[in-house]
Amino acid sequence: MKPEDVRLASAWLRNSKDPVDGTDRKADQYWADVTEEYNKNTEVCRRRNRNQLKIRWDRVKKPVMDFHGCWNRTTKVYKSGVSDDQLMEIAEKMYAGEHNDKDFTLKHFWKVVRNERKWSAYVKKEQEKEKNKSAADSSSEVVNLEDNPKIRPIGHKKAKAELYGKKKTPKAFSAISDKLDKFIEVSTLARKDREKMAETQQIMAKSKVEAARLTDKAAEKQLKCKMLDTYRELLLPPTTDMNAHALAEREKAESMRLALFGTDN
Repeated sequence: MKPEDVRLASAWLRNSKDPVDGTDRKADQYWADVTEEYNKNTEVCRRRNRNQLKIRWDRVKKPVMDFHGCWNRTTKVYKSGVSDDQLMEIAEKMYAGEHNDKDFTLKHFWKVVRNERKWSAYVKKEQEKEKNKSAADSSSEVVNLEDNPKIRPIGHKKAKAELYGKKKTPKAFSAISDKLDKFIEVSTLARKDREKMAETQQIMAKSKVEAARLTDKAAEKQLKCKMLDTYRELLLPPTTDMNAHALAEREKAESMRLALFGTDN
């Protein structure tokens, strides 16, 4: 289903961006064009007709718009110091909190449209339609004002929510906010701990390298001293009783000493 959703979102965007007749087409013609675009790069056995794509769009647009709202609210609250992955987790938690702990499963669809201006305009338009619909529902309420004309009637949706106990109270929103703040606090502390650990490991690594270098240098100096002592033993005996072969070896040793240690040793 994910590849089909991605193709649907892409086809919808490409037709929405049509600068020539994208805004003048009737709904039927528009979705016929979306269907044609969708089926261009689709296997024959996986192609869909206009009604199937329209039904799928109507089914996914509401949860995608709801999550888009959660994402926008999250990015406004946490503008810095939080990674995209953390923002995504917070937005998902917010969405679940507002939809009876139901996970958002259309991220693949949302990622296609999230940064598009046409999508933002579409969301705004749908929200205005919903707002106007709610206002119409409220104005059509039949209320008996004869007993107390000062009573202000409540909206249909509000009354229904109170009747079935589904109204979200400020306390519930406060609990969600507290959980989100705690999550950010823990995530920030964990990130700082990781950075501190990485810095400590770097310092330890540098210390080990320096210790190894000093050890090698000390070993080299010790070896040099031993070699110098050996050459001195060879060069100290008097040369008066030496034969030609011994003298030649002594000169060879002296040449090697000068080459290795110079004239100061």
